[in-house]
Amino acid sequence: MRGLVRDTLLLVIATLVLGTAANLLPGRHLAWWGKGYEPPRAGVDFNFLDPGSADAMRTSLPGVVFLDTRSATEFAAGHVPGAEEIAYTDLQAQLTPERLGRLRSAGAVIVYGASDEIDVEQLLAQELGRRGLAPPYVLIGGFLGWQGSGLPVDGGAR
Repeated sequence: MRGLVRDTLLLVIATLVLGTAANLLPGRHLAWWGKGYEPPRAGVDFNFLDPGSADAMRTSLPGVVFLDTRSATEFAAGHVPGAEEIAYTDLQAQLTPERLGRLRSAGAVIVYGASDEIDVEQLLAQELGRRGLAPPYVLIGGFLGWQGSGLPVDGGAR
């Protein structure tokens, strides 16, 4: 029992020391330490949108842009008609002033990934907001939800 308490205490101390050290490094602020960004919030940084409503927007509003966060291979295998690829890991290069201008003037921006796991899409939506865009929509169910709803697909998947 004594060893367990000692080991737990050492882990807590190590976590605090490493967390403090990480926050002292430039550009490495940890959100849980209070100096980083807040987690993305629905209704503030993005809004959820079901596949049927997304398709209705796509067909009725001018300039709706779909951003696909999946890999290039997945995108080539099938994607929402007219969707654009975007890699969250390379946003600095991909969010050019021209692209940001086009996204700002879009009727709506809808972000989707592979499935219900939408962490990357929420972070992308938050980053787009930091760059002056209105809160985009995050597609519920991602591409699998779109495809499962029987909606049109461009590329290899049918």
